[in-house]
Amino acid sequence: MCDGEPATATADRDLIERHVTRVIVKPQALEVCLIPASEASAQTENPGLLDSDPHLPPTSTITLPWTAPSFAAVKGIVHAPCAKPAMRPESRDALLTAIAKARGWIDDIRLGRIASFAEIAARQAQGERHIRLLAPLAFLSPRIIAAIVDGTAPADLTVTGLAKALPYSWAEQERTIGLSWIEQEQSIGLSL
Repeated sequence: MCDGEPATATADRDLIERHVTRVIVKPQALEVCLIPASEASAQTENPGLLDSDPHLPPTSTITLPWTAPSFAAVKGIVHAPCAKPAMRPESRDALLTAIAKARGWIDDIRLGRIASFAEIAARQAQGERHIRLLAPLAFLSPRIIAAIVDGTAPADLTVTGLAKALPYSWAEQERTIGLSWIEQEQSIGLSL
């Protein structure tokens, strides 16, 4: 017996060793082969603890219905969870849609197809303030766009959060959203 076992485990183990000769595991059942009662009582120091009723026939085998648990192989790619949560696909799609719209609006103004943000707002059935808020997304850093497409951009990134107070410098934009730590981890092989 191990010294670290609890008293109940030791008592259970002693009980099994006194009364069970072997257990056979089959696909549909467990067969427990018992020691005959007369031999079990001879093994016990105190025979008064055993049921000594002579009318009970000695049981040699008990069959218990049992099925083995199925271990179905799980298919898929196993990956280590990343420290940062991943961006939700809905957030990614909303960001990419807003960036594409902003680029289209700026191209329309640049090419002279539209004269002002007010005209874009009327065409889009949005307020001019909304158009002015999203227009700077047309000048977003390509690294940020790539991170959004890949899903490696911060999970809490939103259209409004990205558009508000967006710096003009791409390096500043990347630092603002925390893209610099993603690039550092990828450069040393800790890709998300």
